[in-house]
Amino acid sequence: MRRVIGVLRHPRRTMADVVARPTFAAAWVFLLAVLAVCAFALLSTAVGRQALVDERVRVTEAFGGRVNDAAYAALQANPPLLVYLTSGGRLLLTPGITLLVAAGLITLAALDGVKVRYGVALAITVYASLVLGLQQVVATPLHFVWESLTSPTNLGGLLPMLDEGSLPARWLGSIDVFGLWWLWLLAVGLAAATGRPASLDDARDRPERSQRARRYFVRLLMAYLGVAALVAAVFAVLGSQ
Repeated sequence: MRRVIGVLRHPRRTMADVVARPTFAAAWVFLLAVLAVCAFALLSTAVGRQALVDERVRVTEAFGGRVNDAAYAALQANPPLLVYLTSGGRLLLTPGITLLVAAGLITLAALDGVKVRYGVALAITVYASLVLGLQQVVATPLHFVWESLTSPTNLGGLLPMLDEGSLPARWLGSIDVFGLWWLWLLAVGLAAATGRPASLDDARDRPERSQRARRYFVRLLMAYLGVAALVAAVFAVLGSQ
């Protein structure tokens, strides 16, 4: 629990500790438990189940499809639970994505000629993802109030002056405030992992670590924005057909 709180309050110090002692099983179980509790709290209600149906319809129509009365009735009779995981940024919390992101961190470090063990990269990813768990705690009551599974903390929702169907709105709707926070924590953790082990807690190494963290953050951000742009473009093209 100390690290769980520390990653939110003292990210650099906590990530340095995670790199030095990369144990993460308890934190990962805690994170998945938070996701499960949030899912149960929302989807056990009629509002949550209807939100599943509405989200499936929204995505289907965004891809240019149509949902007739019979299909809509079938969705209401059997709400598509998988939609919960693929909406609102929750896909980033799934174990498969966590494992892939850890592999991506290893690749990113390798570009600088530094070898990072997979266990260390996975520990960094798990602890960075705690902010995504916090996102679900914040978002779940708002999902209930707004009767929608769309993330309430995406940039598109924070800029309501944009036309909902426009490409900029779709692109910003794929970018989440908590997602940006997550990227920063990944960068901080990777900066600690690629530094000199003996100096992880050395004040003299902090400027160098900060520089590495900024460099990794920019690279991760470019990848994140690129994926968001691709998703927005696909939705825009298919939705116009």
